[in-house]
Amino acid sequence: MTAVSSIHAQGDKLPPSRLWRVFWLQGVIPSNLLWAAALWALAQGRTPLLLAMFAALLLFTGWIISAVWRAAPSAQNPNYGIAARGLTVAWGLNTVLVVFFLMLQLLAQ
Repeated sequence: MTAVSSIHAQGDKLPPSRLWRVFWLQGVIPSNLLWAAALWALAQGRTPLLLAMFAALLLFTGWIISAVWRAAPSAQNPNYGIAARGLTVAWGLNTVLVVFFLMLQLLAQ
């Protein structure tokens, strides 16, 4: 029995862990909003805004990877912590690669 589960009766719903808040509320939702804004700027041809969004995405990605990594041990199931770390690193790698290739496309224009 863990410390978290020992204070709740059997069948009670546990409160969301810190990992849940960091992963979903600070990671997934803001990241998707940043990408939506970047893609809007790309579609509108607003290069200075797009470059600013790319910079924000890269900085945010570096921050969220470390935040999820630190919050992973707070997961109620250790497998969720491992999954969150893996998914966040994969998302970060995807972000870096997409920004890189979109920058190459911008430079070729």
